[in-house]
Amino acid sequence: MGMGWDYGTNGTNGTYGTYETTSRVSFVSFVPFVPLVSFVPFVPFVPFVPFRARGRTPHPPPHETLDKILPMKQKVLVVLTVLLVSLGAVAQEQQPARDEKIDKLAADLHTLSRVTDVAEDMGRARQILLAIVDSDVEMLREPRGDGTYKWASLQREEGGRVKDEKSIEQVHTEKELRYVTVTGANAYRVEITVPRKRGTFAANNRVWVRNVLVDSTSFDGRVSHQELPVNAWVNPGDATGVPLPEIGKSVKATAELGVESGSKQAVAEVAVVQAKLVDDPNSPYFPATKKLLQFRELAAAKDLNRGALKNVADEALLALPGELEKRTAELARVADERKRMAESGQTKGAITIGDATPDITNELAEIARLLTGTLEEQANARARLAALVGALTPKQP
Repeated sequence: MGMGWDYGTNGTNGTYGTYETTSRVSFVSFVPFVPLVSFVPFVPFVPFVPFRARGRTPHPPPHETLDKILPMKQKVLVVLTVLLVSLGAVAQEQQPARDEKIDKLAADLHTLSRVTDVAEDMGRARQILLAIVDSDVEMLREPRGDGTYKWASLQREEGGRVKDEKSIEQVHTEKELRYVTVTGANAYRVEITVPRKRGTFAANNRVWVRNVLVDSTSFDGRVSHQELPVNAWVNPGDATGVPLPEIGKSVKATAELGVESGSKQAVAEVAVVQAKLVDDPNSPYFPATKKLLQFRELAAAKDLNRGALKNVADEALLALPGELEKRTAELARVADERKRMAESGQTKGAITIGDATPDITNELAEIARLLTGTLEEQANARARLAALVGALTPKQP
């Protein structure tokens, strides 16, 4: 039993009275009529009670239409909310994520350029420049934990060698010959070289190479031992070598060497040739990596060229994604600004007679003189010019 509107049939007026609940239901809520203008985005949940009037088909009361509107409005609000959240997520996904490697590399390139510009002694700054470049190249290649890289791989090209030179006295017919052992990383070949001279004046003699014993550890941790036969004479000024089946992460090579007779001592050099780490052209950082390696080559040279180092550092910066476009847009903006000022007759930052005091003009003249002097004087001139600019720049409030 309950209370509610009981509409009559055939046009008769209904009455407000009791009713009985049944299994066949319609829904009417117990809420007073609320004007539609009072709706807010968040509509509270309204309970519904099932009923059926006594023996009659109920007609909706005046506020039942409003009760049907409320759930629909709630559904619309839910749909709009989900749509807005989805659009926000899509917009966030479409924004390019910042690359921390690029940000760090850009900062390091500015540092390289600055150090190259202000260093008084480039020889002392060499170690700092090389350390920064090596760290950035390692970062861009993305090393894995097993000694390999995502964007670089070892190739059978000479990237260096570890060698040792020993004197040979054992005759090649003896059971045990002279053992010369060399250990190196990333090796792919063993070479035996016989120099032309055994000393400053003494001529060298030919050397017999019997075998090369190799103990190698691969990048997946496998350890192998191999005995590679050579059985060849090597004349002074000549060399021979044996390739390894694969590039070893760590290689220990031992050459068995002998001479023709006891009176013909010789000197031989044993070397393990190390593979070269080659960058993958598909890497997103390949252009910047190439410029960094070029900068490293210049920085490691005996004679340092300050201007060449600055140029390569600037080119490496332009090789970063979007940097060249940014530089071009900035130059275009400055050019448009100058054109606009020229057309309007405006001046900005123009220097007229009397703007500079005698002490400033004297300092500028001295800087100009030093710029034509030695490298040390040029460095001093750049430092004095930077100090003058700093002194003349207005302080920020």
